[in-house]
Amino acid sequence: MNRKNFIKYFFLIVIAICTVNYAFADSCILVSPTDIVKVDCSNNNVVGFHVLSTLTNEKRSVIVNSISDGEANFSLKLKNKKCDYKAVVKNGRLEIKGDKYVKVLPIDLPPELTTEDTK
Repeated sequence: MNRKNFIKYFFLIVIAICTVNYAFADSCILVSPTDIVKVDCSNNNVVGFHVLSTLTNEKRSVIVNSISDGEANFSLKLKNKKCDYKAVVKNGRLEIKGDKYVKVLPIDLPPELTTEDTK
């Protein structure tokens, strides 16, 4: 493979990786640039949602927790947009894929706090 083709493939792979909004953790936080109006979920037995509100009553963040193993589709209704996501929980680990408009940030505990006593 010559250098020119290598550079093309390298940038194509980087672009492909950057276009998918993907997180894998015990819990995640979704951060929106605009206020979140409503959260709809297809299966509330798999994931739980906690909308965070600021002192000025802005609701731009949602914490998503895994409840049990399974799959659920959910959507965030914002003031001007609707964002769809898919949540998969396997062995207590939450995986979220979906729209890149809202940032998905994993929340993990440090290793010293992830013992069997805390679960």
